[in-house]
Amino acid sequence: MRVPNRSWTARAVLILLLTSVATSCAHPVQRRDWSAFEGPGAAYFQREEIEPPRFADPLEPVNRGTSIFNHVLIVAIADPVGRVYRVVVPRFARDRLRDFGANLVYPRNLVANLLQGRVRAAGTETARFAVNSTVGIAGLWDPALRWLDLRPAPEDFGQVFGRWGWDPSTYLVLPIFGPSTIRDGVGLIPDAYLDPATYFFPAGPVLSFNDQVDSIPEYRRLVKSSFDPYDDAQLLWTVAREDAVHDDAPVDLAGDDTGVVQTLEAVFFGPKDPGFAGRLDTREVYVRATGKSLPYSYRIQPRPAPIVFVVPGLGSHRLASSPLALAEMAWDRGFSVALVSNPLNFEFIERASSVPVPGHAPVDAADLHGVLDSMSRDLATRHGDRIGARIFMGYSLGAFHGFYVAAQESRARKGLVRFDRYVLLDPPVRLIEGMERLDRFFNVPLAFPPEERSGEVQRILRKAARVGRKFMEQNAGSGAYSRLDSADRAGGTVTPQGELPFTNEEAEFLIGLAFRRAVQEILYSSQEREDLGVLLTKRTPMRRQSAYREIGDYSFAEYLYGFVLPYHRDRLRTVGSGEELVAANDLRAIADGLAANPKLRVFANKNDFLTSNEDIDWLTGVVGPEHVRFFPTGGHLGNLHRPETQAEILESLSDLAPPPAP
Repeated sequence: MRVPNRSWTARAVLILLLTSVATSCAHPVQRRDWSAFEGPGAAYFQREEIEPPRFADPLEPVNRGTSIFNHVLIVAIADPVGRVYRVVVPRFARDRLRDFGANLVYPRNLVANLLQGRVRAAGTETARFAVNSTVGIAGLWDPALRWLDLRPAPEDFGQVFGRWGWDPSTYLVLPIFGPSTIRDGVGLIPDAYLDPATYFFPAGPVLSFNDQVDSIPEYRRLVKSSFDPYDDAQLLWTVAREDAVHDDAPVDLAGDDTGVVQTLEAVFFGPKDPGFAGRLDTREVYVRATGKSLPYSYRIQPRPAPIVFVVPGLGSHRLASSPLALAEMAWDRGFSVALVSNPLNFEFIERASSVPVPGHAPVDAADLHGVLDSMSRDLATRHGDRIGARIFMGYSLGAFHGFYVAAQESRARKGLVRFDRYVLLDPPVRLIEGMERLDRFFNVPLAFPPEERSGEVQRILRKAARVGRKFMEQNAGSGAYSRLDSADRAGGTVTPQGELPFTNEEAEFLIGLAFRRAVQEILYSSQEREDLGVLLTKRTPMRRQSAYREIGDYSFAEYLYGFVLPYHRDRLRTVGSGEELVAANDLRAIADGLAANPKLRVFANKNDFLTSNEDIDWLTGVVGPEHVRFFPTGGHLGNLHRPETQAEILESLSDLAPPPAP
């Protein structure tokens, strides 16, 4: 955002520097010694692991407090004002103001480029300013980009200081401005002097608000669906910002065409309508096992229609991009939709899991089935005349749990909701074996000498940030308007412009990292609900980084053998050994309940790293070849964004689809 005035900025920087001095030290990281452990899974506890990337955050309590303050400002003031603003000021006018504001900061861009020796970029900015200020009518349009393909080169003094050697810098969350560093906070002072809007109050705040107003609904969705928005923002912003500071450093854009790399295309699977999530209603159902209520999202068609219950993958929230995309697909075809978080998501763990340590599929699926039954009854009570057939649609772990729900229908849980169709997308067959493979993906950097591993991790993260920024620029049209490029342009889903330029090993690490962060959320949520005494580092709401470092030592296999197995074996006595636990989390254990079930429809990919050729043959045999579709490519979920894949999925519901509206 732009700076309201120079004195305010100077005072803010002074306050943040004084605060940094006054902040006390973080909790010490304590780690349990597993070297002498000889129980089930001992090999996992004693093998070498990569430490998840984390960044020094000595100001964490202050930063978290500021993040809460900023969130309250957005929710209480910016959001309601923004709703009115978006109605009163049409999108066309907002875009013109954005172009005007981007053109106005030419002095800052020029000086910052020159001070970094970017003479060509400074020349491009000068040419853009000349064209846009004349032909573009004072910068209200951007013909320099649209007609001449002169792409913007926005720079600021935080980047200047970084290029001059102030790197790295302490992470800092600024009031109103959001994620930053002490370096970038100091850089706001010369930025303000070189921004003409500074001298014409309230031009600066108005332009800043206009820049951000369209991203507020998306911000609220992301915060609601994230276990720890602060930690997510710190990782993503820090990596993206450091890449922006050193964006002239060469990045190898070579790539491989493998199932693992194709899996990364799952990031392109999101709702086409950016306002779809905002049109969902939210209700809660009471969960007897916990005595709490679990939220779910839904949208009911105005006339009678079947309803699709969407269950996402491992650790995913109901408002994440992929479940929203599936719900939008079904809605556009005329179905009503209802979405629930995955049983290994923090929301479900805290409110609906019958055990504090999820991860045992028979129990997790039973909990899910109970919640879906409560949702079905709740919606029938309110909209009974408009709800027809009930359809279960799940992907990845949600699809895996769907098999257990289907098997339970023919067993003891006949009182619960029965589904007329199961649409199961990319399910693993042997859960724990698949999770162990993801653990190995995360440890790909172990192939490098110890002194090179940290640098290799940073290289891959920066490459991901660089590639992500290029895709955003391709889809955003006129480029970046502020420090947070992706937050400034609301619009449709980002779509691929060619193959993703990652090697197989780079893709493995990125997928493994995302999975490891999901395990972190599961473990933290689980132990907050009931501490089993395994973790040793002190955990407090405003200081989590030290605890995250200890939790980061645990892979999924270690979570399974260090937490899930002891709880189910010693306390619940539902399994007797690690071997029994592994066998119970294999679809072959419920084959009798699945055989010849005519309601199952399975869609998967032949090059999915979570399934073997043996698994493919088994699925085909138990479900029936007429009800299984294996696409030749796509990896794990990597082809769901493709229209032809979506068309085949929806075709499996054609016999249940409502007739077209008159």
